[in-house]
Amino acid sequence: MQENRELMKLNEHLTDAEITWAIRYLDPDLCAERTGEDAGTLVGICITLVIGLTGAITCICLYMRSL
Repeated sequence: MQENRELMKLNEHLTDAEITWAIRYLDPDLCAERTGEDAGTLVGICITLVIGLTGAITCICLYMRSL
C-alpha cells in the first residue's frame, strides 16, 4: 500500500508535456503515423474500395441488361 502512495506522489509533479510525451511513446498508432508505416494500410484500403466499386458497377450493368 505504501508503494502506491509513493507512486501517486511522483505523478503529482508531472507536467502536461511529460504526460503527452508518455502517451505518444506508448501509443503505437501515433508512432506508425510519424514514421510512415501506415502507408501499406492505406494502399490496402484503396485497393479494396476499387475492387468493391468495380463489382458493384458490374452488378448494376448486368442488372440493367436483363431489363
